[in-house]
Amino acid sequence: MSTTFIYANGHLPPMTGEGLNPPKVCLGFDIHYPCYLNPGFLPDLVKGKRNVKESYFNPDAKEDLGEVIDRSFRPTTELLLELLDSGFACAFAISGTVVEQLEAWYPEMLELLSRAATHPNAELLAGTYYHSVAGQFADLAEFTDELLMHRDLMKEHFSVTPTTFAHTDYPITPATAEALAGAGIRAAIIEGGEGPALERDPNHTYTYRGLPVLVTHCDLSDDIAVRFPWRGWDKWPLMADQYAGWLSVSPGDCITLFLDYRIFGDFIGPEAGILEFLRALPSALAAEEIETIRPSDAARLPPHEEIGETDDPTGPQGRQRTIMQQSALEALEEGGGLVTDAEIWRCLLETEHIRRMAMRSTSCGKPLHAVSHQATYDYFASFMRILSHAEERSATIARSPKAALSLRCVPPDRAFYFSSYDRPAGYAAHSLQELANMLEFAPDDVIRYHVEREDFNRWIAQVIGDTQLAEKIWGIYDRRRLRTMIQKRINKLWKRLS
Repeated sequence: MSTTFIYANGHLPPMTGEGLNPPKVCLGFDIHYPCYLNPGFLPDLVKGKRNVKESYFNPDAKEDLGEVIDRSFRPTTELLLELLDSGFACAFAISGTVVEQLEAWYPEMLELLSRAATHPNAELLAGTYYHSVAGQFADLAEFTDELLMHRDLMKEHFSVTPTTFAHTDYPITPATAEALAGAGIRAAIIEGGEGPALERDPNHTYTYRGLPVLVTHCDLSDDIAVRFPWRGWDKWPLMADQYAGWLSVSPGDCITLFLDYRIFGDFIGPEAGILEFLRALPSALAAEEIETIRPSDAARLPPHEEIGETDDPTGPQGRQRTIMQQSALEALEEGGGLVTDAEIWRCLLETEHIRRMAMRSTSCGKPLHAVSHQATYDYFASFMRILSHAEERSATIARSPKAALSLRCVPPDRAFYFSSYDRPAGYAAHSLQELANMLEFAPDDVIRYHVEREDFNRWIAQVIGDTQLAEKIWGIYDRRRLRTMIQKRINKLWKRLS
């Protein structure tokens, strides 16, 4: 029987036909529970509390995680243990954060996960300890530290040293590839449609700077993660044998699927039949003569080719970020040198925070995130309030409290909003560094407008608290000179803290 398979994005695969060996399938699960923000955080909530973290983050985290366990983690893990015993193969990426939470609150669930992750037919994957955005920073010290922290935790709790990295939510780069190799990583799972994987056929294995990589098939992953419960989808209801048929005629060597664990029973309720789908999937794949393999086994398949950098001149990272996401990432990177409580800062690094600052974010095996502009702004504002407060608290014990306060970020209600003579420019600076960065591209009329009104001086003096810098830049219209003077001051302030 000849079948033409069409990806969900409307593209045809490179080739179809009869008599081809079906591809192997590599299925991974991302197991994480974020440190959700406390949306009602106000500085006054911290007064008199020893554990500030309880004010910054969801105070009902234990109870909420318990509900996720009951709906999703426990039934899914119990089911997968049955499937693994029958010969099914898969992989688990378990964050350090969720291990900590389970160890403290639900040790029986951690034991259950341990049985699944250490099963002979399973593979435990490497990752960043906090499911972190640190791989997007210019300085990858935190990324490397989290890699090693996660490796040590996996060895401690599961007696396994993982060597395949689950690289999610942002593109792999030459620098991250080098960091992975230095941490003993021998293969990586990367997202399709991002960075070097842009427009690559995901049904093959590749190498990137010599590192074997598997490219997540976003369309086929999203058939489960996003489209499965949609009654308006023309393929609804999706059955396991139907899905296996799609995989069997999708040409290539290996199809990599990487799914958020909470899809099963939490993001997609059990009433939709998602667990029944998972239960039926191994036998449906077997009927199509499709073998399931672990990522490390898939990485040993002959590579299709070496992939280079994207040809997209805008750059994948810049193209994907909103203005709020960019501001938050810059503030986070600076915050690493200002927040003395490393755990709080690292909890703010979780990818989920940045993901929620976009009205709509791509899924690639995760539930589709689609909210209003107001919701994204409210989340961004809560995030920046918490980060700013953490930096201000840390400033009291800094080597130079005044320098630390001058370098801190501020929440949106105290940010510097750029404008021209007739309209708002649509962007804002939340720190001295962000102000300096924006002076590079702000139009001349915008700069002239603010200099004439003495807005830069006033904000730097009254909000940032650096009267010395405010006086030095008074009346300076030249963009380059203005930016240079601010940047020199920033560098001097950092030296005072070192």
